[in-house]
Amino acid sequence: MKDNEQARMNRRFAIMSLLQAIAILICVVLSIQYFGRKAQDEKPSVALILASAKETPGWPRDISLGLQAACDQLDYNVYIEDNISTEGQSLREVTEKLVHRGVKHIFLANPGYQQELEYLAKKYPLVNFYANSVGQSVSYEMINYSVRYYEVRYMAGVLAGLHTQSGIVGYVAPFPAAETRRDLNAFALGVQSVRPDAKIRVRWTEYWLNNKREEECIYGLKHEGADVITYFSASQHAAEEAQKLGVDYIDFHHASSRLPSRCLAAIETDWQKIFVELLRQNLQRDSHTIYWHGMLDGVVSLRLSNKLLPKETAMVIGTRQKIYAGFPVFSGRITDQYGVLRCMEGEALDGTALRQMSWLVKGVEIIESR
Repeated sequence: MKDNEQARMNRRFAIMSLLQAIAILICVVLSIQYFGRKAQDEKPSVALILASAKETPGWPRDISLGLQAACDQLDYNVYIEDNISTEGQSLREVTEKLVHRGVKHIFLANPGYQQELEYLAKKYPLVNFYANSVGQSVSYEMINYSVRYYEVRYMAGVLAGLHTQSGIVGYVAPFPAAETRRDLNAFALGVQSVRPDAKIRVRWTEYWLNNKREEECIYGLKHEGADVITYFSASQHAAEEAQKLGVDYIDFHHASSRLPSRCLAAIETDWQKIFVELLRQNLQRDSHTIYWHGMLDGVVSLRLSNKLLPKETAMVIGTRQKIYAGFPVFSGRITDQYGVLRCMEGEALDGTALRQMSWLVKGVEIIESR
């Protein structure tokens, strides 16, 4: 009897020990999940708001991957809200949701967003709103930042001017705004620096992203004699269309590891580096402080095709070295389409003149849509 009773007690003790072990294990697992989730929630959070799908080749994909890489580097949480229109309540609702989730850094990828969200930026002073626009629409309530694409556009213009056989270079852009004129003018000055008689023909799509209009513009420029084309657009569709039509082009976004056969060069932006620098600094929110990164900051470059003629490669590299040495793209005698002198010999345009550019360089021809 004593042996049976002892055996029962041993079994009870074993069962109780097993149950205690299971209970402890469950507590440990729940604690790990709770504190792990809490630690994740306490990490700084960053968000990006896009007007199109984040996988869209071009600006949406490049900027999304760049922000994700920057947040991985800094150990930040990241939220990407895409296909958000500036019309209706969706933009405000998404932004309010992000703020209530604890996001402290919100990047706006569409210049149209900042007018809609001015009141929210003022309502939430502890949240940093970053407006990707350096033009006439800089904001007092947001952190204004952009890329000095005009520097690398000038280099692209040098390449286009050297490469064109017809003397007609095509340019597709969304609509005349300060940033689009600035890039277009820099490109035109680059073309004219090596081919003074060249014509720079421009077609406006009237959209930041519209595949059909971009196709029409590329097709129209080809049939107007342009044998080299570049573009300013959120998508990469214009580059794909030029490749399909057999027209040499300069891409505005990250190309594949191997440049397509008709791609002379690609303008590429290191968004990861830009976002890391913006997130690490204690930035000011006002319209007087512009965070404007360029070639000298190592965030934008022109990747050249290995199929270029040696002279073309040498001239573009030489131009790059001039810019690195301090050459201002908008300097010397510059005249606009109407013969007005915009910059005098021996002078250079200052930052205010660049941000508020409302004119086009002599030699630029706007081709109206038909």
